[in-house]
Amino acid sequence: MIGGHHKGVVAAVAIVAAGLGVAMLPVPAGLEVTATPRVFAALTAAAVVAVGLLPGVARQSHWSRRLSLGIAFGSLAAGAALFVSSGALQRACSAHYNGRTVIVGTERTSLGATYATANPELSNDDLLFDAAGVAERVWTESSIGRCRLVIASSYFLWVPCLVMCLAAAVQAMPSGPLQAVRHAVPASPTADVRGPARYDAFISYRHADPDATFARDLVGALERDGYRAAIDERDFAANASFLQEMERCIRESRFTLAVLSPRYLASGATEEEAVLTKVLDLRDRQRRLIPIVIEPVMLPAWLFGIVGIDCTKLNPLVDPFDKLRATLGKPDTPRPEA
Repeated sequence: MIGGHHKGVVAAVAIVAAGLGVAMLPVPAGLEVTATPRVFAALTAAAVVAVGLLPGVARQSHWSRRLSLGIAFGSLAAGAALFVSSGALQRACSAHYNGRTVIVGTERTSLGATYATANPELSNDDLLFDAAGVAERVWTESSIGRCRLVIASSYFLWVPCLVMCLAAAVQAMPSGPLQAVRHAVPASPTADVRGPARYDAFISYRHADPDATFARDLVGALERDGYRAAIDERDFAANASFLQEMERCIRESRFTLAVLSPRYLASGATEEEAVLTKVLDLRDRQRRLIPIVIEPVMLPAWLFGIVGIDCTKLNPLVDPFDKLRATLGKPDTPRPEA
């Protein structure tokens, strides 16, 4: 399901749409609505949508989708009932006189009751015609007022119900392919049992461009999003063995990101492969190693079975960096103290 921020945006758009929809909706025949009641109706519609959708925005749990679906079906049923009842009420509480529609009531005055009893065959149109178009002569003013209120309420309220149904249905929808990635990958996998997780990700790459530039840009992008990334030229101890520091960073990282290109896998560039296969057994490689392909390359056997992230496609279905963040989950390592 879409996240809380996007659900809030959907709710805000729906609230505005409901208010504008009611404000621009044509007035039912026979009702005379001035600007002030129309503004009140628009604000009421917006409030109805807000009350209906905000619980789904505030509640962030595995029940959120069910709640949104319940709101969608409930508001759809309510909107359909209001729309149908509005039409029935307009037919029951209106009559025609001299080419115009007049709202009448459901209770007759003494004069109207007597006249209608004496002339049972007359319709509302006939009664209004005999009353010279003055509805109050046949129907009580209170019943006429109630009819006006009920017609207006049922007519205008189906709009926010429909808007709320659509918005709640959108809130209940999955966010797309990236959502499946988030559920398929553990949000915060444990680090290797042989060492604590000091980093979210260690970057393994070749020191020739464009690989090195890509790796540095990747570190910057990850750290702007709150991740703790390790890269050799900054995080390896100056007085330690390169391979020992690489092994340490792999052990102390939740994930290892291998920036793959023909240069990475070229003959003689086997140090990374040796350390990765030594530290990460087959199960850990499938769980903690993420190949990031920056140029077309044939993956070696030691990367078999790992999907990885392909940055070479011109129009990917999911942005590669979004897919990477979904796979990494939320940042899990503390920032170093200043």
